[in-house]
Amino acid sequence: MNLRATIYLLTFLVASTSSEAAQRQLTVFSDGTLAEIEAVASKGIAEVVLPTPIRENSLRVKPLDNASIEQVVLLPFKMPANIQRELDQLTEQKQRLEDRLKALDTREDIFEAAAKSQSSKAPRKTKTNPDPLASVRQGTDFAIAQLEAVFTARRRADQELKRISNRIAQLTKVAVGGPTARVTVSPANGRVRIAAVLDSSGWQPRYELRLDGSGTARLTQVAMADLPPSGFASRVTPTALSDGMPQRTTPLLPGKTTPLTTWQLPVSQQSFSAGPLTHFSITLQNTTSHALSAGEATIYYLGEFLGTVMLASTAADAPLTVSNLAP
Repeated sequence: MNLRATIYLLTFLVASTSSEAAQRQLTVFSDGTLAEIEAVASKGIAEVVLPTPIRENSLRVKPLDNASIEQVVLLPFKMPANIQRELDQLTEQKQRLEDRLKALDTREDIFEAAAKSQSSKAPRKTKTNPDPLASVRQGTDFAIAQLEAVFTARRRADQELKRISNRIAQLTKVAVGGPTARVTVSPANGRVRIAAVLDSSGWQPRYELRLDGSGTARLTQVAMADLPPSGFASRVTPTALSDGMPQRTTPLLPGKTTPLTTWQLPVSQQSFSAGPLTHFSITLQNTTSHALSAGEATIYYLGEFLGTVMLASTAADAPLTVSNLAP
């Protein structure tokens, strides 16, 4: 393959990957997440499985490329057949183990009573029982041996029950999904864009506060959000859902913090202790035009990390004190 052909191939692969990512997009707002998925119909039907349950009355379907929508049906989430089959088997095993544990409780009560009865007997020598102490010991040993067997069986049943319960929890977590949007369109290969607000919270705020002794501090708001489902590109916006489609977004990168907004705020007071134990108290003025939500703040002074504290929610044009000193 010559150089020109190689370049064409790489360009095609990059374009295809970008197009596919753009077809499945999550936009994480401060109070929710919007999912947008493009789909091409097959024989006049486009079906899209949403990644999680959605908020009521949030489903929207838009025709693309001169297609027209004839019908939209929202089907409830259906558990995948292989997962449902395994869940049914595990549930049956769990119920059997629970029944076994109940039976073992009964056996324990019986043999505990038998052991107590044997140990409390007054030994009496008779023709048919010339060594009563040996008989009592034998009866007691038998009851105790049965109790040991019950304890061993219960321990094994408890371990197996724990394993099965953990597996059920894993499958249930993995199997959580959203409904299926089934769209009838024309022409038979028409394209649509399906959008819905997921039934989940938006990003959570975190802050980085950096001071350099200049009388101002740089406060950066960082978005903390769950990793997107497989196959989705994800971005965050500082706005709320009620503000409409965002004018500015930032890609959400797996395993990395996502800075949203940075402000330079005036510092009215600051104090730092010298020594192995670091203490600090800083008072800022929120000169931004909106309130700051509460969140964890990481503090840096002259580039040195000093620790983390909780930043309280602060109204616009109000003072904000950041301190690790006891109140």
